[in-house]
Amino acid sequence: MMEAVEHDKRQWLIVELLKEFLEVWLQFEEIWRRYRQGTLTFAEMARFIDDKDPHLPLFHLKEISHELFRQPTGDCPEEGRLFDLAVGSIFHEAMKARENLYQLQVYRPHYRQLEGRTEGASTYEMRLREEFAKIGRRAERGLREGLTETRRLFKDTLEQIRVFLTRHRGENPLLVRFLLQNETLLRRAYGRKGLEEIMAEAFPEGITAAYREGAMSFLRGEHFDLAARFFSRYLRHRPEDVEAHFLLLYCRGWDAYLKNRYRSSLRAFRQALRLVRDELRDRVKGFLEKMAAAVGQMAREFQEEGRRRGAKAAFSLAEEIRVLAA
Repeated sequence: MMEAVEHDKRQWLIVELLKEFLEVWLQFEEIWRRYRQGTLTFAEMARFIDDKDPHLPLFHLKEISHELFRQPTGDCPEEGRLFDLAVGSIFHEAMKARENLYQLQVYRPHYRQLEGRTEGASTYEMRLREEFAKIGRRAERGLREGLTETRRLFKDTLEQIRVFLTRHRGENPLLVRFLLQNETLLRRAYGRKGLEEIMAEAFPEGITAAYREGAMSFLRGEHFDLAARFFSRYLRHRPEDVEAHFLLLYCRGWDAYLKNRYRSSLRAFRQALRLVRDELRDRVKGFLEKMAAAVGQMAREFQEEGRRRGAKAAFSLAEEIRVLAA
């Protein structure tokens, strides 16, 4: 039991890590853009990375990666260790860039104030000024190289994530949900063409089948609102799929029930029941049984509240469902 819980937690953490990496990459791209424009400030860089603030994006990303892939037993897949090394390297390269930017924006203005004051300067003072100038040039080069290397590591790791998503989505149902729920994030991170390629690789049977697979994954997890959303998308392409129509209404009914919108719930369940024919009944028997339990509970609550008409209608519907499910 504990192993299953740990496995589920690990799968969830992997999905959170991937999402966070893409978000951090997009934040870095803004830093890179401002650097290329010559408008990057230390304050902006400090909001992106610090080695003491666990709430900053890159620090938090590093900590999640270490938790997942730096296990004392060494029981970690090679691709996980590789990812963790990349994230750690990104962090340290970005930290070096941060320190060089601090040198340029905080110390160099003071150095430059002294450059023109040569009259009466001692040999010792002149040597210091030369050293200050060298430090400034090294900081410029270090900032350029640090940000360039950080960006290169990000882009290489983006490709690793792309391969991971397409290779492992069958092993982790949360990856299916991630792909379908985060199309906008993936498009921003990889571009429109990159997103299309990822989806084609992850779902060779096509996006229509992916919507159904995602809907079923959300349904199994009892995320009824999300399941209904993806059944709706699927049915735009496959309106003839009666079972999917039934499951859409089933999910809407449960979602409304859990939100205490009982009239909407009963209406959706009643509509779902009308779709059940002999060829479908065996496939949805388990869903019918759960539906009957929910309708019966609503009937009892109506009865306790003195809503006789509603209770009578709900009890009648519950019995109709039970007979069909028998």
